[in-house]
Amino acid sequence: MIIELSIIPIGVGASLSEYVACVMKVVQGSGLKYESHSMGTNMECEWDDIIPLVKKCHDELKKMGVERISTSLRISERTDKPYTMEGKMISLEEKL
Repeated sequence: MIIELSIIPIGVGASLSEYVACVMKVVQGSGLKYESHSMGTNMECEWDDIIPLVKKCHDELKKMGVERISTSLRISERTDKPYTMEGKMISLEEKL
């Protein structure tokens, strides 16, 4: 599966970089393949990987004093062929 994850702490001010860094440390430590972009992070993972990872991200933000967190997941799953972030980009580039 390819998952887009966006975790936003609410009520912590205009700058979110320290909170994003906290979440990214959790993602980096997960061992999952990921790519960060300006509005979230894409990951290759399975169902059993994503919920524990999101919970750990929330737990770490709560330790920083965050009282409200908004999390969005977009999940793209294919079962008919191998499915990777790189493969999706190659397919797009070939069509362009």
